Amino acid sequence: MFNTFKLAYGLLLWGMINFAQAENLSISVAASLAPSFERISQKFRTLNPQDTLQVNYGASSVLARQIQYGAPADLFISANKKWIEYLDAANKLSDDGFNHLVSNQLVLVKSRDTGANHLSQSCYDQSTTQNYLSFLAGIDDLVVVAEMSHVPLGIYTKQTLIKSGFYDKMLTKLIPSANARSTLAFIEQKQVDYGFLYYSDAINSKSIDIICIIPSDFHDPINYYFAKVQNTQNISQSKTELIARFSRYLTSDEVKAIFVSHGFLEN
Repeated sequence: MFNTFKLAYGLLLWGMINFAQAENLSISVAASLAPSFERISQKFRTLNPQDTLQVNYGASSVLARQIQYGAPADLFISANKKWIEYLDAANKLSDDGFNHLVSNQLVLVKSRDTGANHLSQSCYDQSTTQNYLSFLAGIDDLVVVAEMSHVPLGIYTKQTLIKSGFYDKMLTKLIPSANARSTLAFIEQKQVDYGFLYYSDAINSKSIDIICIIPSDFHDPINYYFAKVQNTQNISQSKTELIARFSRYLTSDEVKAIFVSHGFLEN
């Protein structure tokens, strides 16, 4: 009887200790990372079952503004440097600064009819890209783009259209969307035939064909960055360790392999 009591007490004490150590990590993540980040989150939860991850996906611009005005976040992962630097200038990031995570490519895509074969890639360099954009500007089809004033995917798209000389010619046929994932949904649901996407979203869709991989000199480098958010309140030692542990995990070979498998580039 006494041994049974000791065992029960020990199990209760062990459970209380593990409960006390359990922490919640709040992460704001660029929408275009969603499929790969879901897999990364699952892997991390398997390795650290005592911890909870709360992931908020959205356009980097929207997430940055949410954080600026006090939305809870421990880590921020942005689809470009602009919105990381925006929070840094507002003193919302920790003194550790920010780190490069992965890179991506911009592509022009077309919706695919059910059962149709993949289209042959039509653009290979600046000249062929210019030619296809000229063709696109001359037809009646609409083109979906992420919001070009602040969403990273839209910013890269606008840079491409300006650099190629077709921004003014195509402006009236561009359909804005909230973020990278909603832009993908527009094309997959055949609401429009053409759109500008990230390669990582396009390559994993069975409903679209990649027409052009846009040359990188048409736009700024497409790099993702992550940073620790500055907490104005004191946090526990276990929470500090969790933030550091997940940050290290983000740079591990396992995570890099997941990103690459989803179409991202390591550098």
